[in-house]
Amino acid sequence: MERRGQLSVFVIVAIVIVGIFLIIVVYPRIKVIVGEVEPNGYLKDCITPVIDETLPRLTAQGGYLEPTSYVLYQGDKVQYLCYTAEDYKPCIVQQPLLVSHVESEIKKEVEPKARACLDELKALYERKGYSVSVGRGDVSVGIVTGKINVEFNAPFTVTKDNTQVFRKFQVTRDSELYDLLAIATNIIQFESTLGDSETSLYLQYYPDLKIEKLKKEADTIYTLTNVVTNDKFRFATRSLVWPSGYGVIK
Repeated sequence: MERRGQLSVFVIVAIVIVGIFLIIVVYPRIKVIVGEVEPNGYLKDCITPVIDETLPRLTAQGGYLEPTSYVLYQGDKVQYLCYTAEDYKPCIVQQPLLVSHVESEIKKEVEPKARACLDELKALYERKGYSVSVGRGDVSVGIVTGKINVEFNAPFTVTKDNTQVFRKFQVTRDSELYDLLAIATNIIQFESTLGDSETSLYLQYYPDLKIEKLKKEADTIYTLTNVVTNDKFRFATRSLVWPSGYGVIK
């Protein structure tokens, strides 16, 4: 009987502790969410479409939203990532920090939309009678193995009967772009050193990879595809060019 009494006391104490935790920690957050739009989910739904719209254009054009030096292919301006205007010479790498560059291009498109989404969220809460404070914040984009992470650091404070603070919001999208960019960088290194690349070597290490290599006059257009996820990356090179008429016997 004594043991049962002690057990009952422990159960009651545990219930009380859980109840206090719910009141102090969980209940304020529930009041913000119930009947309203949850901030993290709202911003994710708002920002994801612009990421999905940006990636196909970016990856079809060599990682550039506005290519500066390119060859036209299937209606796209495919950026040269390695280029030379001289005959007989290997190309010069045009973008040595390819992953960082693509991250900055994604950020360029996402940041204005993220700020607009945050303003829309603020207006939504204010119509519900909340007092809202929003920090300026900034967007950071990270391309890592298997994912693209977009993080929006913007303090967002919601006040009515109590106060709830959200300090940052994150949108994660599954993508094999990191591996494709790493392979592209390696191919470019071969082109800049030897004037060409042997693409079959990569297939031993990347069984899901498909490489299309198209010679178009003096240009080479590479299309890298993950055949499982269908992620793609296309870029162009111009390297070790032979002058017109070279090797022709008269």
